[in-house]
Amino acid sequence: MLTIGLTGDVGAGKSTLSRVLKRLGATVFDADSVARNLWKLSEVRRAAEKRWGKDFFKDKNSVVYSKIANIIFNDEDEYEFVTKLLHKRTLDELKSLIEESDGLVIVEIPLLFECGISDWFDGIVYVAADIDKRSELIARRNWNLEEVQRREAKMMSREEKMSRSDWILENKGSLKEWKAKSKELGKLLLSKV
Repeated sequence: MLTIGLTGDVGAGKSTLSRVLKRLGATVFDADSVARNLWKLSEVRRAAEKRWGKDFFKDKNSVVYSKIANIIFNDEDEYEFVTKLLHKRTLDELKSLIEESDGLVIVEIPLLFECGISDWFDGIVYVAADIDKRSELIARRNWNLEEVQRREAKMMSREEKMSRSDWILENKGSLKEWKAKSKELGKLLLSKV
């Protein structure tokens, strides 16, 4: 088994890279998806409702996640609350999923270094993109640069994370070029399994 941590700039193309690697045969886990699923647990919802009110979860899931992001990225206390509520549970679930896997395993985790789990992985890929490229990509999520800056303010500097990574993959061309670069990396990683 080869376990690779995947992290990088917000909006740089990590999810596209993950999809390409999955098509090549890798097992891919996404920390954000694991964390979103944890909001379905009754004990997690109860803790959040106690803090934010009984009606907090009445909207569609996509609206709820947007409300959560708005709260936690604008208030340090709320960020700490959610960190304590979800991070350990998310990491425990990811660790369990990794242990049950084999072959090439990719774990997409934006806060990989911030969580202190870099030693889980045989290697780390950092996806980088300049601000113009990221602006183009985040527009598809209906985000703006202010949203990216809010999220990145909670993270270690990109320079520090890049210095700790084994591969830095820069997304600077077309989607077709990015997929080709992703496929090239996938073939390299699969050759190491």
